[in-house]
Amino acid sequence: MSEEDVPTAEASMGAENSSFLNENVSEPMPKVAGENKPSDHEILIESTSTNRNDRLRHILLGSTCLYIFFYTGAFYGWGPMQLMLEDSGHFSSRCNEDEQDLPCPKQSSILLNVQFVACLMMILSPLMGAAIDNFGTSAVMNITFLVGALGLVFLTIATSLGIDWMLFPTFLLIGFMSVVTGLFTVQTGLLYPEGKSRDRVISGLNALLDAGGMTYLVLWYIVENAGVALPAMCGIYLGFYVLIMGVATFCWMQVRKLQISNESGGLEVGSFDDLDEYAENETNLDAIKSTTNEDPCDKSEGGEQLEDIVENEIRNDTKSRYIIISHRPPSKQLMSKQFLTLAAFFAFHQSHNTWILTTTKDFLSYLGDDEYGNRYLSIFTLLTPVSILGLPFVDMILRKYGYSIGLHFINLLGIAVGLVKVTSTNLSVQVVGFVIYSFYRCFIFSITFSCLPTFLGVDVLGKGCGFLILYGGILSFIVNIPLSNVTMNRLGGDFFTANLLYLIGCLPCVAFCEIVRKGFAIEKIAKQS
Repeated sequence: MSEEDVPTAEASMGAENSSFLNENVSEPMPKVAGENKPSDHEILIESTSTNRNDRLRHILLGSTCLYIFFYTGAFYGWGPMQLMLEDSGHFSSRCNEDEQDLPCPKQSSILLNVQFVACLMMILSPLMGAAIDNFGTSAVMNITFLVGALGLVFLTIATSLGIDWMLFPTFLLIGFMSVVTGLFTVQTGLLYPEGKSRDRVISGLNALLDAGGMTYLVLWYIVENAGVALPAMCGIYLGFYVLIMGVATFCWMQVRKLQISNESGGLEVGSFDDLDEYAENETNLDAIKSTTNEDPCDKSEGGEQLEDIVENEIRNDTKSRYIIISHRPPSKQLMSKQFLTLAAFFAFHQSHNTWILTTTKDFLSYLGDDEYGNRYLSIFTLLTPVSILGLPFVDMILRKYGYSIGLHFINLLGIAVGLVKVTSTNLSVQVVGFVIYSFYRCFIFSITFSCLPTFLGVDVLGKGCGFLILYGGILSFIVNIPLSNVTMNRLGGDFFTANLLYLIGCLPCVAFCEIVRKGFAIEKIAKQS
């Protein structure tokens, strides 16, 4: 048994609620009077509707697979989109008159910045994660559906009328849609039973996100070989978006209706232990007030006594033993050493991943890919679905060795990708790096996001996923934009220095893996005591 093979956060906080479409129960779970409404994946459904719920879950999973592949993941496969925009003449006005060969470095540089600026939408990921936790997946999906549709409408207009500046808000909106729907890989996984099924759904969706990077390549191929104009292709792409995302949005609305129809009852507080557990935040203090007819914040006699008892019990408990992360208040969970270490690890590798995805087109051009008609860029993009083949290895590593070893594998793959880039300028050798990179992406998202539910509480997962993406976005913004400008404008497109820096950066991540390993060991001991 691995060190991380311990009861997950959901297990200690009522995981039976999280797989609501899979459970058969005789009566609904009582609810604390005055508490926040449960998240969509915490609903309990009567056994008489099990078949209907299974169909709903399968349809939702199918539509999620489609939009994750064709839209969420497509945002990160920037190279072919940049080719289409360059061929359409966007930002060609930035080139000097004496520059006959297009695209020129300034044109390529600003198109790279369009994507890097769009990645700023990762800053909003914690807010959207909190929105999922507080308002449910249905409300967030409705907003995301509309924002993504507006972005694709802007893309159609910008390419039709040749409006260069509109590309910035266009991809900001598309980036928002991609970042938020990326959070739904975990939310969809929570509809399935805890354990292998849930891990496989989360890993599978993240692998599809990786594989979706080839979507823009398919669009580029159609534009180049089928005689379809770019604006027309963008319009068709918008139509499929409305269909696929519309189905997913409708399914989450049905889940929301099931939630409303199953809300009833109140928690019977029969012992002080119940009060101790529910008094960790302000919301649960309100719940105690409603169920005991006493206000914990009331300074009158009785109310003051209850508040003192609750606070003293929590204080004494903190001093006497380690508090399991999932039992802490939400803010404490997100400030735990385990989460912050994992976030630092993910931020670096996500920034590295964004750098590779965004700059591969120009990196290969510097190595001579333009002379081959961007053949190797096509190979790179077509190999992104290879990440799906990494799922059995992810599953084996997690089941046999645990999450901390999985994080070490992420680091090793990142080092291998960097070594290929800095040690060879041969395009054929770079193909080996493409294959390794596909596994690298699969491991980054599948292992990290599968790891989160093992120590975070179910009511904090949305925020946790959001902050992971936020930290990766901030680091990418701080590092990648100036690094790309220096590489393109001062180093003449030579990516050796930038790739070497990312290779060296993988080394400190080994220490992060060890800190996470020790954190899981402590959690295991605490849960067994």
